[in-house]
Amino acid sequence: MFVVKQFKYLLFIYFIFNFGVSLAASEATSEDANLEAFEWNLMLVGGSMNTCSSMAPGRCADTSWIDPEKMRTTNFVDVSDENIQRILAEVNWQGDAEIRAKVAEMLASAKRRFAGRSATMEDFTGFFRDLYTNLWREVTTPQWYLIRDNLQATEQPDQHEISRPELSKEAEGADLFAAFAQRAKYLADAQNQEPLVLVVTASGRDSFDAVDFYLDTFRSQGVQAQWLPIDAAFGHAVAANNCEAISQLREVHQQAFARERVYPWLAEQQKKACENPEMLLSLIAKAQGVFINGGDQSLTRQAFYSPNGNASSWFTAIRARMNEGMMVAGGTSAGTAVMSGAPMISNGSSEAALREGAFAMAQPPAADCARFANCEPAVSANSLTYHPQGGLGLFPFGILDTHFSERGRQGRLLSLQHATGTPLGVGVDETTALLVNAQSGEFRVQGAHGVFIQGFPEETESGVLARFSYLRNGSGGRFSQEKALTEAFFSTEANLDAGASGSHEFLRDRSITAALATCDSEANTAHYYREQQDLSVLIVFDEYTQRAHSEGACEIVNGIIHFAAESD
Repeated sequence: MFVVKQFKYLLFIYFIFNFGVSLAASEATSEDANLEAFEWNLMLVGGSMNTCSSMAPGRCADTSWIDPEKMRTTNFVDVSDENIQRILAEVNWQGDAEIRAKVAEMLASAKRRFAGRSATMEDFTGFFRDLYTNLWREVTTPQWYLIRDNLQATEQPDQHEISRPELSKEAEGADLFAAFAQRAKYLADAQNQEPLVLVVTASGRDSFDAVDFYLDTFRSQGVQAQWLPIDAAFGHAVAANNCEAISQLREVHQQAFARERVYPWLAEQQKKACENPEMLLSLIAKAQGVFINGGDQSLTRQAFYSPNGNASSWFTAIRARMNEGMMVAGGTSAGTAVMSGAPMISNGSSEAALREGAFAMAQPPAADCARFANCEPAVSANSLTYHPQGGLGLFPFGILDTHFSERGRQGRLLSLQHATGTPLGVGVDETTALLVNAQSGEFRVQGAHGVFIQGFPEETESGVLARFSYLRNGSGGRFSQEKALTEAFFSTEANLDAGASGSHEFLRDRSITAALATCDSEANTAHYYREQQDLSVLIVFDEYTQRAHSEGACEIVNGIIHFAAESD
């Protein structure tokens, strides 16, 4: 069966791709491979930078420095009458009186359980999930956020999260932070200024939670760092000229509650900026870098665009400063995805994408949308969705996707390219960055894994296919808005594939990329074929495919990837 299907696909694919391909890969020169000399202005990280901090001791090679008395190490809960009353306010439970009564019973039990002791959010979550299992399943996602957020104990401004990137078990993520800081220093020197990096945490539902981490991480790299206090609520408050309502807007647009009680100093800082947005422009005018955290790119976008779709004054200032060569921008995970032009991917799995297609939605469906029959126009919470107006457009060449190989996202990216007629799709692996000069289109890869680059998709009788390239650390090339990928070169050094092998569930794990680790350097043949339920993937190398470092560190230019729905 494998041989028959493989032969059928090979004949079909060779028929489709019987035209020449002008793109040719070359081995990098030492100048090509010199990441430090490359003048980029956009760092696009695929997520999971795995940085050591007091809140993430599992990422640290040494934890002896962590002192819970002096730094933030976890989130604590405060099961007080006052916090319980806030949760049970009837306005929060309209139409859900029965659930409210059950929650009241659970909270009363939690108060008895945790009275007089220091309990963490993990303790409370386990208590709720394990002892009130049915209720845990009944509450909606917003109701859980209401409970969780209101029970979180107030944080202390002098006991913040400490970041120690130099102690990270995996150095590649720390190296990316260092590279960003170094680029900001270079620009600052040229401007005869002290380097300043602005941190944006708008991708998080709780946009206050990660502020300390990013500030401390960049300061540890020898640059000044300040928080740019924008998020979805901020954008809506400024647009409505109603900064007094920012807490309520945070509940509506971010489903984040009681943040002004938990982080009062950050809430006050944000409110002052809301009342005087010119403060942001002054900060941006002095900065050489802006870095956006991970989370939900649909939230991030709302921090930069007003509800009427116009770019905010602060985004306009950032974009202008980048275009003038005065600033670099970067992001991780959602902070990378939001850099896309049109469209911007916002949700979905490869499996759902290949079965259902793509859905244009300003906001992705809720995780529990199926329970309430409100997923439409999407089919489920796993449906592929996208914002048709795109993201920030700082990467103008195509669609960006993240956590790419690790979550088997080749199918979802290709599906979105096909649905929207987008010639270029770029997927960045975890702990890996795509460094781009957004003006020239030149790029380099830096990090632990690699970058997938998919060309214009072609529809086939049973699915969709495209040319693809996979480049690792030190490799690079050039993008063009007209011709997608126009140049590529391989690194002079092999970078062994260090990722998981995958379990052949290619729609959700690293199986495809793991299969590319070793490749025949010359043979033109089917390299990988796998079925998962009624879907399949086939990877083919032909006379236009170029490969390097074939033993355990294979890099590819002009391979062919084909996804199909099998029929009996």
